[in-house]
Amino acid sequence: MSTIRPSVTPPSAAGLRPITNPDTPDEPNGFEPDGSVTSPFHLLSWVQQNRHLMRPPVGNKYLYSGKDFFVMIIGGPNARNDFHKVNSEEFFLQLKGDIVVKTIEGGRIVDHHVREGEVFFIPPNVPHSPRRGPDTLGLVVERTRPAGETEHQMFFCPQCESLVYDKVFDCKDIVAHFARSMEEFWADPALSTCRSCGYRITKPQP
Repeated sequence: MSTIRPSVTPPSAAGLRPITNPDTPDEPNGFEPDGSVTSPFHLLSWVQQNRHLMRPPVGNKYLYSGKDFFVMIIGGPNARNDFHKVNSEEFFLQLKGDIVVKTIEGGRIVDHHVREGEVFFIPPNVPHSPRRGPDTLGLVVERTRPAGETEHQMFFCPQCESLVYDKVFDCKDIVAHFARSMEEFWADPALSTCRSCGYRITKPQP
């Protein structure tokens, strides 16, 4: 009789939960502490329990962070004026309220209105910036980054549309590291001042 080999390291003899993504070892990954598979749960009940953790500037919280992909629930309002570019797709499902996702296409900014109940797919290497209003709720699925893969956090001048800053980095934990990078940009005049027109990009209000 053949044996099915697990694709994830099984629980240790001590009963520890398997780690599927070493960059986010404490986030939900489908396994319970005893190594059993997490049972189905009600999404909106989970949101209610975790809504206080979805704070600007991004408002994201891991629903699941695994070996191949991760799922985030994102509550508005957010406070973003950056664009994100990564070498993989992103899938958006808008659960509550309407949002705008700005993209850079052909050198110009395009507004995509994603309404409640709609889905939106962002192809690889398309700079995008979700703008989420108060009391909105969305689900986003992204691929887990391979070790050493970099992504971009970009800021464009709202006055002259010049690229002001393009941070290329290996973002291990998008919930913690992406927001931290934004705060560092807004706090540094040397980074956040447009060299073309002198406009200073500041932290937006939620």
